Amino acid sequence: MSRFLPGRRLWQIAIALLIIIVLALAGYIGYQKAFYKSYTAYFTEVNNLYPGDPVKVLGVDVGTVGSVTPRSGDVKVRFDVDRDVDVPRTVSAVIVAPSLVTGRFIQLSPVYAGGPQLATGSDIPMNRTAVPVEWDDIKRELTQLTTAVGPQGADEGSVARLVNTADANLEGNGTAIRGSVAQLSDLASTLANSRGDLFASIRNLQTLTDALSKSHEDLVQFNGRIASVSQVLADNTANLDGALTNLDSALTDLKSFIDTNGQKLSESVGRLSNATSILAQKDEQIRGLLHSAPTQLSNFYNIYNPLTGSLSGVFGLGQFGNLVDLLCGTLAGNDRPGTSQADVTKCVDVLGPILSSISINYPPALVNPVTGINARPNQIQYQNSSVKARAQQGIVQQDAATRRSYGGNVGLANLLVPFGGQG
Repeated sequence: MSRFLPGRRLWQIAIALLIIIVLALAGYIGYQKAFYKSYTAYFTEVNNLYPGDPVKVLGVDVGTVGSVTPRSGDVKVRFDVDRDVDVPRTVSAVIVAPSLVTGRFIQLSPVYAGGPQLATGSDIPMNRTAVPVEWDDIKRELTQLTTAVGPQGADEGSVARLVNTADANLEGNGTAIRGSVAQLSDLASTLANSRGDLFASIRNLQTLTDALSKSHEDLVQFNGRIASVSQVLADNTANLDGALTNLDSALTDLKSFIDTNGQKLSESVGRLSNATSILAQKDEQIRGLLHSAPTQLSNFYNIYNPLTGSLSGVFGLGQFGNLVDLLCGTLAGNDRPGTSQADVTKCVDVLGPILSSISINYPPALVNPVTGINARPNQIQYQNSSVKARAQQGIVQQDAATRRSYGGNVGLANLLVPFGGQG
């Protein structure tokens, strides 16, 4: 019995150790799940990145690299992030090398700003990962570049040709280059001194842009109308082409006419200029004519009888009530050479008594030689048949009857007033 105790105790110790290990693993896994979120990223290659290297967001440590596993065609990198750090669903993972000799870390971007989050245990595919350019790659590219542009046997190389060409072009042009640099400096100084105006122009341009932005609907309508006009022109291309052809022909004829009659046109324009000058000199008279012409035309229209094509009216001979003013005033108004105020006074003294005795308001003559027929015969309505018969008698018969009625004793009143004033 005592011989089997040591073996049994060993089994008990082994089981206890196994339980402790399992509990430790379970505790570690539980701790990781409780405080970290695990993700997996796939890179094309990974150099100098090891487990325990930091994972950062904007340069702040938020986790560590868990494992780096090379595979066929890519490298699998598992890393943990603090559980209180939110990671966007479209996150990218970039391996950053601060310098050639220091360690590297994984940078996550962009920073979470809302929206869907990347679930724990999710993968970041290779199209959202990037690795830094290695120094060996840089050296290899530089070597290829220097080999390509450097001399190769008899060929002096592209760089040498560039230097020789630059030397040939710049030789003797130092003064010109210096002047160009000085002018460029002056231009920069001018711009610097005028920066206030420049900024004012930019502000005005901003104001114009704001106004155009506020007038967006008007601009859209204007563009629509322009499009409509363009469409109309496009639909009438043939007619427009014909019109332009005719216009071209007309302009050709006009040019030929001007070439042929240029001298005459110049003379006509000169005469027109003279006529215009005369009209300008007669400005006051023209103004008076334009002022009185409407009244005169209205008066003519009132005395014109379109029925018979004749003029009808009564002459108004005024100024007979004051013949002194009529005659002597006319003498004073003429202002002829040799006429003085003494002559006007003498006219008033000599003719005044005579003219005052014969002054009348209107001449005692009821004569109107411009009065014509105012109505057609069929438009006249007579008082009775007797009046109609007398009215329709011939002119000769009316004159003969008048002579028979008054005989040969015809006085001044009978001559001036028809029928001796009888109605």
